Amino acid sequence: MIKVHPLLSIIITCYNYEMYISECIQSVLAQDFDNLEIIVIDDGSTDHSWEKIQEFGDKIIAVRTANRGSLKTCLNGLSLSRGDFIYFLDADDVLGDGALAEIASYLRPDVSKIQFMLLPIDKEGRPIGNAFPSLQPTADSEPLIQSIRKKGYYDTPPTSGNIYRRDVYDGLGDMTYEGAIDGVSYLLAPFVGRVVSIDKALGKYRIHNANLSAFSDMSSTRMKTHVDRFMGRLHHLAELVQSRCAGADRVEVRTDYAYVMELNTMSIVADGKRPSIGQVSAYIGAVMRENMGTKRVALCLFGLALFLLPNATARQLAAIRIDPSRSRQMRSRLKRAYSS
Repeated sequence: MIKVHPLLSIIITCYNYEMYISECIQSVLAQDFDNLEIIVIDDGSTDHSWEKIQEFGDKIIAVRTANRGSLKTCLNGLSLSRGDFIYFLDADDVLGDGALAEIASYLRPDVSKIQFMLLPIDKEGRPIGNAFPSLQPTADSEPLIQSIRKKGYYDTPPTSGNIYRRDVYDGLGDMTYEGAIDGVSYLLAPFVGRVVSIDKALGKYRIHNANLSAFSDMSSTRMKTHVDRFMGRLHHLAELVQSRCAGADRVEVRTDYAYVMELNTMSIVADGKRPSIGQVSAYIGAVMRENMGTKRVALCLFGLALFLLPNATARQLAAIRIDPSRSRQMRSRLKRAYSS
């Protein structure tokens, strides 16, 4: 087969995912793509993940390291890779059949990022919901830049739904505030090229006890961590745009993003207190400024509920907001009640 595509490096990082790693690797090997390298890094797993990885022999580049965490392991994989484009695939997720053939035509020098929807599955691989996030097919970065300036973010899938042009990761500098490889990268991508959005589920995102544990802590400490990380990314982005994007308007970082105000409000609730009417009013004002339609209404009602409901009920509502498993369970109950 004549190689016609740029080299794509798929980097799979694994920590104690012996149940899923083989399926993940096999989903990549099954792709119809002619210029690919597969790097699998075992981040000091204590189960049988490394043995599962070794079963693939020279079909992959396999590396084992001491446990260093997700970010450092991903950066290690990046340093080992040679690809023009980089795809970080979580070891418990699955690349869909024909996914790389679908995205191949978008691997162009003017494209900085390709993002696609993911289908949520349970630990056995059964679909458990609709594909997310809802994406409109486009290759226009300007609406995403506008969203960043307005909201501090744009809708993007988790790590396994994004492929980046290599240089997006170049020269990022200090990321000690960060826990993931693509936190500031997804924000930078629209400023340095076209972001292609594909309105199809080209991968599967596994939801299971191990990753849901990250959503189980309804605490003010957790809320503050998310706020600090969110703001850290935006300050980092502002520096990168100024240094790397000649002619681009500066990114002005604010403190009144609806996302930040929502987390701060939930932090008060998590501490067993009632947010003040001023705090709730400010949150609702930010929601009105940043959102339209049913989302605006839903978030305003959420803010009012945090103020009006007894703390125990408000805490449950906030937990549903941040915990996708509880949210899914609630939607299922409502759906069953409506059907009956």
